[in-house]
This record gives sequence, structure tokens and C-alpha cells, in this order.
Amino acid sequence: MNSSRRQFLKLMGAGLACGTGSINALSATLSSDKSANQRDMIFGWTTCLTYQTENRKLGYDYFSSLLNEMKTHGMTRLIVMMASHGYFSPGNHGLAWPVKNPKLKPQLDENAVNANEQTEFFSRIIEKAHQLGIQVFIEIKYLGMIGVREGYPGIEFLTKQNGDYTSKIPQDASEYERNAIETLHICCDSEPAHQYMRDKIQDVLERYINLDGIVLEHPSYTGESCYCQSSQQKLIHDTGKDRDTIDKESLIEWKSFRIRDRLIDLKKLVKSINPKFHFGFYTGVPSTDGDIAGYQNNRGHRTETLSEVGFDFVLPYCEGRNRDKEPEMIQKVIDHLAPLDIYMHTTIRRDMPRHYNLPPKGPEYVKNIIKWAKEFHRNNARFLGMSFFNEVKIPEENRQAVYDSI
Repeated sequence: MNSSRRQFLKLMGAGLACGTGSINALSATLSSDKSANQRDMIFGWTTCLTYQTENRKLGYDYFSSLLNEMKTHGMTRLIVMMASHGYFSPGNHGLAWPVKNPKLKPQLDENAVNANEQTEFFSRIIEKAHQLGIQVFIEIKYLGMIGVREGYPGIEFLTKQNGDYTSKIPQDASEYERNAIETLHICCDSEPAHQYMRDKIQDVLERYINLDGIVLEHPSYTGESCYCQSSQQKLIHDTGKDRDTIDKESLIEWKSFRIRDRLIDLKKLVKSINPKFHFGFYTGVPSTDGDIAGYQNNRGHRTETLSEVGFDFVLPYCEGRNRDKEPEMIQKVIDHLAPLDIYMHTTIRRDMPRHYNLPPKGPEYVKNIIKWAKEFHRNNARFLGMSFFNEVKIPEENRQAVYDSI
């Protein structure tokens, strides 16, 4: 029984629910109680213009219908990925808006409906969303694509000590797949790489100036990166030590400062384009070995330094890696990320993309994770809500489970 219902029965027993004056007093009391103890939970979709759409050419009609559906079911936030990566989604690769910066044009996905000036539609989707009371954020990844070397000569990528890329290239990989993997994980220590990110963010935000904000996926290192020339030079410059002589704690500290400073720079850029833009960041994986702090720190995502950036919210990954223990593990991630506010990225796909192995999700998983989240939200002011991914690639029963549960 909820608190408002209990309070109503208590007031009835006390004889306060009779007469107009008493009813008004009751209404005021319940209204005050709600404002003091209840918060609206944010629900929304994370989707994309091209990622995993395969042969479908999604345009205005698709997203307009989605907005109507969201409005009907009380969803108030839409996050849209503005690019796709062929490493994960064969046939969908490149930037999916009509870029203006000539250095970005080699990465344009010319097959994307929204990437052509004549058929660009996303600006109208933003306008309609706002008319319906729905916020629109875009997602930009700290990743490169085929063509990034052409626009940004000298760019470097996350590499292991032996010089390998952090993503393994299969021996039977086609030239296209090899290029997609090689250009994927750009290193934030590489000045051309960071300039590419600045250019990409500026290009898309200046076009879509009426957005509510942007969420950035990464930058990050891995536990065994980075050994590119730029990283090695910056490490020596900043600490006076190289990878062979620096201790583990000092290396983690250095990584965290590097990530923090890059993010602060990008936030300043975002706010210079529109001071009203909100800024979100993907971080926090409920690793299956339970070492949440170790995983985060090795990436350069130490909570203390991320907190210094000044995010409006961060998005930890709830992907079902821990199966029935996922709520327990994601709660540990949320606790680890304190005092940052949380808007949870919730994967509900049944069919995973290539090179991205996660347990398949069915309607029972969807219902259970939403039930947990709603209960957790009631007593945790930092937990803002949850976004469901990937809207264009989920079975109908999972979609219905979302709408039935929120």
C-alpha cells in the first residue's frame, strides 16, 4: 500500500474526510506530501538514425510515429545516435547528418537519409518532440570511422604494448572490416584525434542548436592501453616516468586527469555553442568479476575526477551481463558513481550485433529490471530514470513489456 493511500485511510479514520473544508485540507496535505517525497521518473528510448537498421531507410515518418507513441506512454526523453560503426553494424557506417566541415566529409554515411541536405529530417523531429514535451539528446561517440585518417593525418589510436589495436582484427577480415576496426578507438592523447572530436561535436551541435543536450560515450583507455606515441610522450611530460617505471596508482591517477581534462575541454565547447545544452556521459559497467572500481580506474574513469567535470548526469550500462544478479551489480555501480546523478542506459535487445556478445533479453527481463528500477528510484534522489536501447532493434514483445511496466 502506498504512502498516500495509507495517509488517506488514516485521515478517514480521524473523521477528516467529511465536509468540503476537510476534503480541501486532505487535498492540500496529499499534494504537499507528494511534492516532498515523490519525483517523476524519466523514461525514454535510446535509438539511432542508422545503427542496426540494416536495409531500412528510416526517415521522418518513422521517428514522428515513435514520438507519438512515446507521448501516449508518458516517455519524456529521446536519445539519438548520430552515427553508425560497421564493425558492429554491417552496412551502416558513417556520420548520419549533412556535415559542413570538409575534414569530416570522408566519414559521411551517404546512404543515411538524414545525411543528405535534401532529405535531412532530424531538425523537424526535434521541433515536434518539443511540441509534445519530449526532450531530445544526441549521442556522439569518442570513436573514429573509415575516412578519419584522410581528414586528420597523424591521428593515433588506442594500442597495446605490442602495438596491436585494442579491438582484435580477425584473420579473415575483409578490407572494409579491417579499416573499420583500425580507425575505431581513437586515443584522446592524440591531438588530431581530439581535434576531430571537437570538430564533430561542433558541426552537429551548430546544426541542431535546438537540442536539449548531448551525451558523450567515452573517451577512455583500457587496462592495457595506451602505448601510442602520443600517450607515451604525454606520460613522460606529465610525470617524468614511462610505462616501465611508473607505479600502478600513479598511472591510474594520470589516466584520470587526462580523461577529466579532455572532458572539461569538450564541455566548454558544448556550452559555448549553447549555454543551455545539458551534458551527459556514459560510464559505469557492472563487470562480471565484481571489481567495479578497478575497471573504472583502469579506463581513466575515477569517480572523483569525473565529478570535477560537472556533468548533468552519467549513464551507467545496464546490459544484463550478470543475468539474474544484474540489479545487484548495477546498484553497486550506482553507489560507486556517487555523487553523480544517474540516468541508466538499459539494453533490452534480444539479438545482439556482431562483435558484441551479451545475453539475449526477453519480456520477463524487461519487466523485472523496470520493477527494480522503480523501487530503487523511490528512495534514491540521484537515480533520475532509465533509457531503453536499441529501439529500432527490439522484438515487439520487449517493446510492449516496456510500455506495460513503466
